[in-house]
Amino acid sequence: MRMHNLVERFFSLVPSRKRAIDAKCAECMGCTKDHLEEGYKNEIRNCSALTCSLYLFRPYKMPKNIPPQ
Repeated sequence: MRMHNLVERFFSLVPSRKRAIDAKCAECMGCTKDHLEEGYKNEIRNCSALTCSLYLFRPYKMPKNIPPQ
Protein backbone atom coordinates (compact mmCIF):
# COMPACT_ATOMS: atom_id res chain seq x y z
CA MET A 1 0.00 0.00 0.00
CA ARG A 2 1.30 3.41 -0.92
CA MET A 3 1.42 6.14 1.73
CA HIS A 4 0.49 9.57 0.43
CA ASN A 5 0.81 11.30 3.79
CA LEU A 6 4.41 12.51 3.91
CA VAL A 7 4.39 12.95 7.69
CA GLU A 8 3.08 9.42 8.26
CA ARG A 9 5.63 8.07 5.76
CA PHE A 10 8.47 9.69 7.72
CA PHE A 11 7.37 8.03 10.97
CA SER A 12 6.52 4.64 9.41
CA LEU A 13 9.56 4.01 7.23
CA VAL A 14 13.28 4.29 7.85
CA PRO A 15 13.99 8.03 8.28
CA SER A 16 16.01 9.74 5.57
CA ARG A 17 16.94 13.32 4.73
CA LYS A 18 14.45 13.45 1.84
CA ARG A 19 11.61 12.03 3.93
CA ALA A 20 12.38 14.52 6.70
CA ILE A 21 12.26 17.48 4.28
CA ASP A 22 9.07 16.18 2.65
CA ALA A 23 7.43 15.71 6.06
CA LYS A 24 8.46 19.17 7.27
CA CYS A 25 7.03 20.83 4.16
CA ALA A 26 3.76 18.89 4.53
CA GLU A 27 3.62 19.78 8.23
CA CYS A 28 4.14 23.45 7.37
CA MET A 29 1.10 23.24 5.07
CA GLY A 30 -1.12 21.81 7.81
CA CYS A 31 -0.67 18.05 7.47
CA THR A 32 -0.19 15.85 10.52
CA LYS A 33 0.44 12.15 11.01
CA ASP A 34 -3.32 11.58 11.19
CA HIS A 35 -4.58 14.31 8.85
CA LEU A 36 -3.82 15.02 5.20
CA GLU A 37 -4.63 18.61 4.23
CA GLU A 38 -6.46 18.89 0.92
CA GLY A 39 -4.33 20.51 -1.78
CA TYR A 40 -1.09 20.26 0.17
CA LYS A 41 0.92 19.36 -2.95
CA ASN A 42 -0.09 22.59 -4.71
CA GLU A 43 0.59 24.58 -1.54
CA ILE A 44 4.11 23.13 -1.31
CA ARG A 45 4.65 23.73 -5.04
CA ASN A 46 3.57 27.37 -4.67
CA CYS A 47 5.40 27.98 -1.40
CA SER A 48 6.47 31.59 -1.02
CA ALA A 49 8.67 31.21 2.08
CA LEU A 50 11.88 32.16 0.31
CA THR A 51 13.70 32.56 3.63
CA CYS A 52 12.94 28.96 4.66
CA SER A 53 16.15 26.95 4.77
CA LEU A 54 14.36 24.02 3.08
CA TYR A 55 12.86 26.10 0.25
CA LEU A 56 15.28 24.85 -2.43
CA PHE A 57 14.80 21.23 -1.38
CA ARG A 58 10.98 21.11 -1.17
CA PRO A 59 9.07 18.39 -3.04
CA TYR A 60 6.67 18.98 -5.94
CA LYS A 61 8.67 21.83 -7.49
CA MET A 62 7.81 22.83 -11.02
CA PRO A 63 10.35 21.57 -13.58
CA LYS A 64 12.56 24.39 -14.88
CA ASN A 65 12.00 23.61 -18.55
CA ILE A 66 8.16 23.75 -18.41
CA PRO A 67 6.68 27.28 -18.38
CA PRO A 68 4.00 27.93 -15.72
CA GLN A 69 0.40 28.03 -16.93
